[in-house]
Formats: sequence, C-alpha cells, structure tokens
Amino acid sequence: MTLAETASIMCETIITEAVLKNVTNPQEELAIIEAQMNNATGVIVDIYSRYLFEKEVFERRANSELSADDLNDIMERAQKATYGDGLDEKFLQKFMWTWKPHYYSSGFSFYNYPYAFGLLFATGLYAIYQKRGADFVPAYKALLAATGENRAAELADTFGINIRTKKFWADSLAIIGKRVDRYCEL
Repeated sequence: MTLAETASIMCETIITEAVLKNVTNPQEELAIIEAQMNNATGVIVDIYSRYLFEKEVFERRANSELSADDLNDIMERAQKATYGDGLDEKFLQKFMWTWKPHYYSSGFSFYNYPYAFGLLFATGLYAIYQKRGADFVPAYKALLAATGENRAAELADTFGINIRTKKFWADSLAIIGKRVDRYCEL
C-alpha cells in the first residue's frame, strides 16, 4: 500500500511543474498552486490528525471503553495538534470519526498512512529527478516495476535512494515549500 500512489503522484507532479513553467496568467498560476497546496494539506496535515486520533484511540482503548464524547474530544485535539492556528476552531470536525469507515475495520488500522507516504515519497523522487534529469528515468521505471517485491525502504535502497534519512524527506517538503513561497508571492 505504501507505494501504491507513487506513479500517479509522480506523474501529477511532473505535469503540474510543466504547466507552472508555461503559465503566463498569474491568476491561473495561483489557482494551480492553490489546488496543489489544498491537496498537500489534506494529505499531510489532515491525515496526520487522523493518525494521532487512531493512535490515541488504540492507546486508551487498551485500558477502557471510549464514549462518543471521548472520541469527539480525541478528534478535536488531534486536529488542533496538526492544524494549529491554520484552521479556525469553528471548522474543526469533531465527528469525523463517524464517517470514516476504515476506523471500524480491524484490517485497516492507520489506513490513510499510504497516502501521506505516497505524496512525500513521489515528491522526493521528483526532487531526485530534478537533480539527475533523464538519467533517473530508467531507474524510476525499474523502481515502479519492482514495487511489489519489497518494503519501501529496502526497495528504495536497491536504487540508491535512502529514505531513512531526513534529507530525502526534507527535499520532498522543499518542493511543496517552493509552491507555498510562490503562492505567497502571487
């Protein structure tokens, strides 16, 4: 599951970056960047809040039952922890746990993790592509062909990519950071 989003996000990133290089209308550029930032926020920030929610539910559930009020409280605190001042408290979704069916399936714990991992992994691969250029393409295709053969870290290792380092993830976030900076400029 962790690598399921790699190809689609990489393609989306390549296309978005190509469009942004050629767009001449600042309003169009703003709209494209805003859409990308909304997606990244949803995938990274919101999914992190869901992770915090699930983690606390599992920890507390090991010792006692939880009421609907407990779950509402856990969800609100998780959202506050991830969004901080970036989300008006009037828009917190304390009932989010009621409409996410994976919370009720024993085989889907931390179901959203692959989306966050996928976005950052694919964006990190794009950062490598920017540095290596066309030489990276054969290795990238081989990596995609091998995605079902090993865990993400071991698979990446075989292609000379170390995802256990902060640098890989920082390079990934830098791509998103450049979009934020450009959005602020516009």
